[in-house]
Amino acid sequence: MKYHHGNLRSELIRCACTLCEEHGHDKISLRGIAKEANVSQTAPYRHFETKESLLAAVAAHGFVEMQKSIDKIIDLSKTNKISKKTLIDAMLAYLDFAISNNNIYEVMFGTVIKDFRNFPDLHNAALEAYSSLKLSIKRYIKLKNDQEYDEKCVKIWAFLHGLVGLNKIEQKLEDVPTTDGSYDMPIDALRAAKNNLVPFMNSSIDALIKS
Repeated sequence: MKYHHGNLRSELIRCACTLCEEHGHDKISLRGIAKEANVSQTAPYRHFETKESLLAAVAAHGFVEMQKSIDKIIDLSKTNKISKKTLIDAMLAYLDFAISNNNIYEVMFGTVIKDFRNFPDLHNAALEAYSSLKLSIKRYIKLKNDQEYDEKCVKIWAFLHGLVGLNKIEQKLEDVPTTDGSYDMPIDALRAAKNNLVPFMNSSIDALIKS
């Protein structure tokens, strides 16, 4: 066991994120992250009263990292108006984060955190991530008012979240032949979209935003 000279809370969150991604949120415990951080078993309780508060910190960290991945793409544009390619690149950054951090993403968007409003850091981080996605849309297309931007942003977020979910389903499905020996199943469409993601998103983006 060691005496932690740095920011223990940040180290505990880092360890919790590592354990969450490796084993899933249901396998995380405050004692487990204490062992991972090489501190006393009581140390985490000075920063997190419950496992839910720890997972809220994991989710908040996830939203911050997601926002960074979106902002990094948007900030590469030197002009106020971005191209469709840049917008799609930002959406791909979202998908890449979600797929690369599958278990953390589940904490962010699942039911493990009952109410974000109970955790101000998490609530603010989620709103900031939403704001970055909304800003990317504002820089792509001019709409009448803020309400319209919110409507389009929700469409885009739902679209991306759906793609993340479909990716999980595709990984679980098996090819089962039909009566004529073919494999004409919905999974074919899922795999076609996954294997041709950029063209798929390119054809979908205007339908989502301009409709």
